[in-house]
Amino acid sequence: MSGSQDEFLRKLENVETGVVTDALSRLGLSGWMDAVLPLGHAQRIVARATTAKFAPRSGAPSQIGNIYTAIRGATPGSVLIVDSGCTDRWLLGENVAHAAYFQGLAGIISDSMVRDVAQLKAMDFPVFARGISVRPPELEMAGIDVAVECGGAQVRPGDYIVADADGVVVVPQSQIERVMVEIADLEQLEKDQELALAEQAPLEVINELLRRKKTPKGSTAAKA
Repeated sequence: MSGSQDEFLRKLENVETGVVTDALSRLGLSGWMDAVLPLGHAQRIVARATTAKFAPRSGAPSQIGNIYTAIRGATPGSVLIVDSGCTDRWLLGENVAHAAYFQGLAGIISDSMVRDVAQLKAMDFPVFARGISVRPPELEMAGIDVAVECGGAQVRPGDYIVADADGVVVVPQSQIERVMVEIADLEQLEKDQELALAEQAPLEVINELLRRKKTPKGSTAAKA
């Protein structure tokens, strides 16, 4: 399968994170974030990643800037992935979310805590985080558009992000074509399984569909 970046994003628009996870698993890849979930009613992001990395304060003035520096430098339509080292302190709130919104970003995903939750939930702008806290941060900006780890998942600038009510999945841009092949096959198998369940098909049929869902498309094609 080949396509442009925009075509891959368009094809991912209606794909659930569970299907993306199954596609990654088929290929032996890992890309899901742990405990990073949406905070409000805006629960869907399909975009490419721009990144910000934080680290414990060094005591010296940061030469890189702050989270607003990362937002202002981000391409509209991208999603800001924030690596906080899974801090239990808040790292962003209403003002940061509004800055990202007015920059035209698709959302913010952080493995930190957040504050101003009532305001964040009222916004039509997706913010994903690990939870809520008013304990102030003790971090400083350590990098912008660098490889990061967010919620246990590696993210590089330009990677494809799919986020919904179930969580966040990362597809490495170097693997996007392979993953899209698996997604297309899995979506058809999901339809076949739903039909088989509705028709109360024999367990042998259900089990065969389950086996095929775990088998990479390339392996299935080789046996055909």
